[in-house]
Amino acid sequence: MPIKPDIITSNGHIRLIGTKDANALADYYARNRTHFLPWEPVRGADFYEVETMFNRILEAEGAFYADQQVKLGVFSLQHQRMIASIDFSQIVRGPLQSCFLGFSIDAQRQGQGLMQEFMPWCLEYMFNHFNIHRVMATYMVTNHRSKALLERLGFEKEGYAKSYLNIAGTWEDHILTALVNPSH
Repeated sequence: MPIKPDIITSNGHIRLIGTKDANALADYYARNRTHFLPWEPVRGADFYEVETMFNRILEAEGAFYADQQVKLGVFSLQHQRMIASIDFSQIVRGPLQSCFLGFSIDAQRQGQGLMQEFMPWCLEYMFNHFNIHRVMATYMVTNHRSKALLERLGFEKEGYAKSYLNIAGTWEDHILTALVNPSH
């Protein structure tokens, strides 16, 4: 059984999102609905319901124990409100040992260097506890904040994917990047 992450940084508590966090996750997405709109797929109204979040968390918990996904939440130390989401999905084993990284941060906390603080801990967890060799991340060509963060974390550009994901109702081009486990 994998070790659940429980990481305290200067500005947040990073841990696996559990079913007890359904309200916090629904609140996080509701608070940031407009902020996330240009960067995510079109969401139906039911996406923002607590029941939907509960079911998404149940699915993510099963995927965690099946060695397929690690869905992390970052919670404020002051009020335990969710302030960021960091998700390692599509874990592939065998000779590849890889996964995809997705992340978001609360609109009110953007631009404070918090993802630069949280992300190295999460990557270290994936490299050392999940023995991941390669973490891949993509970002929309127009997403300069994600580009800058990934560059600061050491992700290297590996390609350009035309019409890669349907974001906000439009097929968007993405930059493909990856970070290889420094101990491999």
